[in-house]
Amino acid sequence: KKWENGTFPGWPKETSSALTHAGAHLDLSAFSSWEELASLGLDRLKSALLALGLKCGGTLEERAQRLFSTKGKSLESLDTSLFAKNPKSKGTKRDTERNKDIAFLEAQIYEYVEILGEQRHLTHENVQRKQARTGEEREEEEEEQISESESEDEENEIIYNPKNLPLGWDGKPIPYWLYKLHGLNINYNCEICGNYTYRGPKAFQRHFAEWRHAHGMRCLGIPNTAHFANVTQIEDAVSLWAKLKLQKASERWQPDTEEEYEDSSGNVVNKKTYENLKRQGLL
Repeated sequence: KKWENGTFPGWPKETSSALTHAGAHLDLSAFSSWEELASLGLDRLKSALLALGLKCGGTLEERAQRLFSTKGKSLESLDTSLFAKNPKSKGTKRDTERNKDIAFLEAQIYEYVEILGEQRHLTHENVQRKQARTGEEREEEEEEQISESESEDEENEIIYNPKNLPLGWDGKPIPYWLYKLHGLNINYNCEICGNYTYRGPKAFQRHFAEWRHAHGMRCLGIPNTAHFANVTQIEDAVSLWAKLKLQKASERWQPDTEEEYEDSSGNVVNKKTYENLKRQGLL
């Protein structure tokens, strides 16, 4: 549609509809005779004749005379015998299709230029900026770009971890042999910590002195002492605490039985016996 309307960039309607006038126009006001025109040569005269739609064949003299005869005249006033016959020939149609394809390619190029214009401008500025830098500055920039690209690749890399292994210092799963060496394949559950699961014996042993286990023991009203090491069940902790309280009660000093007195005969008796003898008046 643009081709028919002559709106293709660089292909106006008069150019696309009059393909026979494909030559280059020549200003004849600078020439006073056909001999001067002949000095331009066959190709230039042919181009000028094509631009006017005239016959372009013949010798150098015939072409020069034919072209000079049009000086100061309009195309309508020229003899019809001077014009090329059958302008809409088969060859012209073939040229039309070829030029139409060329115009289509040119239109695509114009579109790409418009789309990529900003990127092309930024690229041009970047090249100028790099050219203004010293060799050391360019090397530093290249090293920074390489390091940035490597870090981006590491960030975008999908970590393959089908066994759900813990991550090491480099953000990658630790080796499986190291995983088993530290016993991380064994899970320990602690009911006192709210059924929290610990991986490996090291983390399990360490958790007894951490805040989560201490908070659970405090909620049970039990002191978090060394007596309760490796105790993870609430029932076991409560029963052990009851035994410890009985043991402490039995170990506590009892003045009635352990406090010693001496009677009038010099015998050592406990407080309870001494009080009984005193009440009976035997002292």
